[in-house]
This record gives sequence, C-alpha cells and structure tokens, in this order.
Amino acid sequence: MSAPTKTETGANNAPVSGAEVQDVPLAEHAWVKEARRLAKNHALGLIPVGAMAGTWAAGAAAATATMPTDLIPLGAGAVAAAGAYGYAHKRTTGYQRVYAGIAAVASEMFQLGIGAFGGTSWAAATMVLVGSALALPHWVRHSVADPDVTAERELPAPSAALPAPSPEAELVADSEQHEDEEAADERQVLWSENLGKTGPLAGSCLDDLTEFAYGWSGTVTLAIRGHWHSIMNSKKDILSVYDLPDGRVFIEAIPDASVRKARLTVLTSDPLQSVNRWEGPGLNPSTGNAPVMVTADGEKLKWRFWWPGSGATHGLVSGVNGSGKTKVLDLILTEAMASDRVVPYVVDGGEGASLPQWRGKVKEFAENPVDARKLLKYLLRVMDRRREALKRQARSGGAGNLEPSPEMPLILCVIDEAHKLLMSDGETNNKDVKRMCEKLTQEGRKFGICLVLATQVPSATQLGGSTVLRDQLKGGTVIGLRVTERTSGNMVSSGAPMPEFLHELPAEFPNGKATHGLGYMLTARMIRARSLLIDSPDELPEGTAVDVQLDLDSAQEPVPAMDGIPDEPDGEDLDGSAVDAVAHAIEEGCPKRAGDLMRATGLPMPAVKAALKEFK
Repeated sequence: MSAPTKTETGANNAPVSGAEVQDVPLAEHAWVKEARRLAKNHALGLIPVGAMAGTWAAGAAAATATMPTDLIPLGAGAVAAAGAYGYAHKRTTGYQRVYAGIAAVASEMFQLGIGAFGGTSWAAATMVLVGSALALPHWVRHSVADPDVTAERELPAPSAALPAPSPEAELVADSEQHEDEEAADERQVLWSENLGKTGPLAGSCLDDLTEFAYGWSGTVTLAIRGHWHSIMNSKKDILSVYDLPDGRVFIEAIPDASVRKARLTVLTSDPLQSVNRWEGPGLNPSTGNAPVMVTADGEKLKWRFWWPGSGATHGLVSGVNGSGKTKVLDLILTEAMASDRVVPYVVDGGEGASLPQWRGKVKEFAENPVDARKLLKYLLRVMDRRREALKRQARSGGAGNLEPSPEMPLILCVIDEAHKLLMSDGETNNKDVKRMCEKLTQEGRKFGICLVLATQVPSATQLGGSTVLRDQLKGGTVIGLRVTERTSGNMVSSGAPMPEFLHELPAEFPNGKATHGLGYMLTARMIRARSLLIDSPDELPEGTAVDVQLDLDSAQEPVPAMDGIPDEPDGEDLDGSAVDAVAHAIEEGCPKRAGDLMRATGLPMPAVKAALKEFK
C-alpha cells in the first residue's frame, strides 16, 4: 500500500474523510470572502460615520481644552471640512456640490456647538440625529444589495469533478440563449455584429430607436476620437447591413449634442414617391417662414422670407431642367401672394417662357432683358426711399431693420433662369445686371427687399462671375435639386458635408414617376426632402390673394412700364453712381473710350456716354 499523503491524514496520521478535509478550508474561505465583500460594499457608507466621528472628536477636544488651546482642534476640524468640500467640488457636479457644501457647513457648526457644551451634551446628540439625516441620501445612493450566496454554499468540494452537461441540458441552454438574443432588438444586434466590431465604426453603438410611419431612427454613438462625419462615409455599409436599396439611409448631426453622436434615419419604404400637395397658405407673420418641402420622415421644411427683427433673407434654387425648380418658385410666389406682408415681382430670364403663369398676377412681370433692367433699377430706387424711412425709424428709437407689415411689406423679386441675365459673352454685356443684383443682396436685407434666384448650376460663373452674389444668396435659404455633375451639387453646400451628392438623386422613382422637387434644403436638418406640389397658381383659394400696396414713400417712386423699350438716358445709373463708376475706371487707367468704359464698369452705353460728358 502506498503511504498516505498529507491531505489524506490527520494530526496523528489517521485517515480522514473527504468531507472532513473540506470543512475547515471552506469555512475559512467563506469568512475571508464575506469580509472582503462587506469592506468593498460598505466602505463608502462608512464615510458619513467617519465624518461625524471626526466632528465629535474636534468638538470634544475643544471642550476639554482652554483658551486659546481650544482653537487648535476647531481650526483643524474646519480645515478638514473645507478640504472635504473642496475635494467633492472638484470631483462632482450639480446637486452633489450643494450636498457636500451643506455637510461641510453642518460639520463646522456642530464642532463649535460640542466645543461650547461638551462631548456628552445635547449638541452631540443633535449632531448624531442631524448627521444621520444628512447621511441618508449618501447611504441610499451607495447601498449594495446582499448577494444570494445560497448557490455558493451548496457548491461541491473543489476536488470533486463537475459532471458533464447532458445533451438535454445543452438544448435547454441553447434555447435560453436564443430567447435572450430575440429579446434584444435585431437592429441593434445587426449593428453591433457587423458595424460596431471592426472597420471605421468600430466601438460604435446604436441606441434610442424610434419608429415612424415609413421606417425608424436611432442615435449612433462613436468611440472616443470619432466624429459623426465619418458615419456618412459608411452609408453604403449601413445599407448593406440592413438590406436596403440606395437612398434609404440618412445621417444628421444632433444639435447641441457631442460630435460623436449622430441621428440615423432608415426608411423601410419611400414616402417621397407619393406627392404631398400644398394645403393652403402657411406663411406665418410671427416667424417669417412657410412650409415648402416635406422630409422623408414627415417633417415640414420651411422657406424663410425674413428673420423677425433681423430683416429679409435672400434665396437660391438650383437644379437641372426637369428637376422641379419652377414648381418650387410657384410655391414661393403663391405663399407671397396669399400674405399681406409680401409684394412679389418676377423677372423671367427665359423671356416669358419660364414663369408665364405669373404674367398679370404679380405686381410687375419683366420678361426680357430691357424690362429686367428697368425693374431692378426701380427696386434700387425703392431701397433708397426706404433708407430714409429707416433713418426716421432709428431716430424714434426703432430697430435697425424694417419689419414687414401691411404698411411696409417685404418686396420679393424672383429671377428665374438667372444665368441668362447675369452671364456676359462676346455679344452681350450684363455686368450692370450683376452689379444691381449684388447691391440688392448686399444692402436690401435691412430695407425689406430680397432676391430669390433660380439657376441650373449655382456656380459663380452662372452668376456673372460674382462670388459676392453667390455668397449673399447662400447666406439665406437654399434648395438644391437634382444635378448631373458632382461638382455642381457641391456648390450649394456652405461647408457642412451633404448627406449625398445631388447628382446621385434619381431622375425617376422605382414606380416610374419623375422625381420633380426631390432634393435638399440647407437647413438644420440635412435630410432628403421633396417640395410640396401646387399644380397652378390658379389653385390659390378664392379671396386669399391680397392686394398689398407699397408704403407711402415707396409708392412715390413710379413703376417703369414693362414694354421692352429702353429708358431714355438721363446721365444717372442705378442710384446716381454712374459718374463715380466711370471716374473710378478712368483713375484705374481705363481709356476714355465708351466701349472700354462700358466693359470696365458694366454700365450700358447710354449711361457711359452721359457720364463722359462730365469729363469734357
């Protein structure tokens, strides 16, 4: 027989049963583990007890000492309380700082009370009661439930081998795991397994899922050092993970949220294939805007005519032929016609073929370059008259902008096919039109005058080479519809990345219908949208159109006749600055020849010739 091992014999080398071997070590292990658990779980709960003990000790020490020795424990206690509050103030925020401050002040007060009346006085008893009350929120916050240790106590001896699970037990475990996975949202599971583990979105998670009629949305949170822009680069991966066609996933920044967070909108069906019709006048005088587009998740996007207290806003609508620019302009003009705060004018760069439905309906309709110049000059003269009205308003303590009202309405000038009027070539010189538009966009806002230009490509070239004009327009409301070139779509953006390139917008929906009005409005929500449909301006409800008169000062400026006949030269250009423009060109070295000065200043020939008379 082999000699018994140390673990198999007792003190007298007598054999001991397995149960006897395990009793003592298991008890010792349980005691140590329980002590560690109590120390870990209740360490924070002992902080108030230590604070009350320290408060009593400082007060009791002061009570037994004599002046000025009693100030030493009180000073030490005050420093300790202040230090504890300073530590809490550095590590916590909000109500926790207030809580720590109350506790510190109470500690100092009870130190003084116990020092004055003794360590066994009513002050010490009151400290225990008040201190326990103050400690209650701390104890509740840091309480830890006792764990269920029944299973631990029933564990077999470590030396005993656990039996292998039976096939039936494995089936039950697999079934329970499958039920747990089904309980978790499948969309979050797909994100975690396919996007959150590896690749550019590693470490990200999907939360706050919300359903709506055509799909769902959620919040994507990236790992530290991530930026929501990077999610846009993974849009194709997201489409693939959720098995969706193109154009069904949209990424947006969340206002006032961390740059690591973004709103994810997923469409399970496309509501924009259905036409959303205009429901009637919606221009709100208190906000200065009106709904013109509806997003993929059903929100209305609004065109801003003016900012209350800050003046008019200009606008830009871009898109190729067939993208729906005209329908957007119809909607803007219809809202203007239905309001008693707006007077609409139209300049048709297509010589009357782009917006013929508005001839005879708006205040003035210019359908050729000659009439366009007349109308723009008229608006500049109205602006000068309103300048005097603004000065009077300022002298009486009013605001620095004219607020649209029935007495002083907003003047809206819509220019369709603007590139035809702004671009110059070997045969035409349209610099004067460009200069007038620049002046109106730069100065018209505060005088209640705004321009809305529609063009196929919002490039500086199509705007007469004027980056000033393009920047002023992009500072207002911008709608970008379908284009054919990638660079063309980038021109409407003001720096923030577009959720998709405008040239990627389809010309047809899967149901075969044209995508008229499909695009983006550059607002706080960068999500695919479609303009509301108004078939014809004749849809304006009976009695809705408002005949708004210009203010008294503006009305004194006679409206030029829209007859295609050039005005007689009077030696003045626009607002009387032709002579100054010619003088400046001559100072810059331009020859005193009418043709050279016309090209240098952008002025028409009659105005240049009239201005040259001043230099003879």
